[in-house]
Amino acid sequence: MIRNIILIIVILLASGTAAANITYRDHIDIHADTISVQITEIYTGEENNIIQKRIADDRSAFMQRSEDNLAAWSTSYLLIDDDPSLLETQGVDVNVTNRSDCSVINSTLEYKIMTSLDQSKHSIWIQGHPAIDERTIILPENMDMESIAGIKNSNITKNSRITITGASTTRKFMNNTRPTFEYATVVVIDKKPVYAKHWFLPLLGVIEIALLGLWWMHRNH
Repeated sequence: MIRNIILIIVILLASGTAAANITYRDHIDIHADTISVQITEIYTGEENNIIQKRIADDRSAFMQRSEDNLAAWSTSYLLIDDDPSLLETQGVDVNVTNRSDCSVINSTLEYKIMTSLDQSKHSIWIQGHPAIDERTIILPENMDMESIAGIKNSNITKNSRITITGASTTRKFMNNTRPTFEYATVVVIDKKPVYAKHWFLPLLGVIEIALLGLWWMHRNH
């Protein structure tokens, strides 16, 4: 199973390894039929020197290699309902900004979902890493969060869409009869019941007023 194999992030846009002077931030915007991911990598210290040297040697080759690696890795970043066939990578893009004290790599992944997420219960697995200090997950409209694991210092806001923020941490799950740990976030979503939708209470109020009006008319005839 993919989730038992991919325990370490493999973006490989530059050095191919994780170090104390690399941090990651990601923003996962989930809709019913598409997912858009924004990944920000910040390199400082020696890792920054490595990237700046590679870009100085051949920026075009560095960018092409980065996009090729990202495209190859994209199938390992997300998993819907433990089924790799439910996601298809639609596009990748990489941009690099060099500063005096750091290099910032902004990557975009676009996915198409083969089965709509707004009709029933689904599990969404997202690759984690110790260096992901800011993770944002936005759920599809009219979907509720049933559970979440593999995120710490979490904050959940509920409007028309649920937004989850926090940092990546380990998740414990059972592999057959053995407890297993991995760096990944798993969020289980389900369709909101009718009474939980934002338009339900206003509609209920309109219906009550209409019924009261009908009762008043009937009473006065």
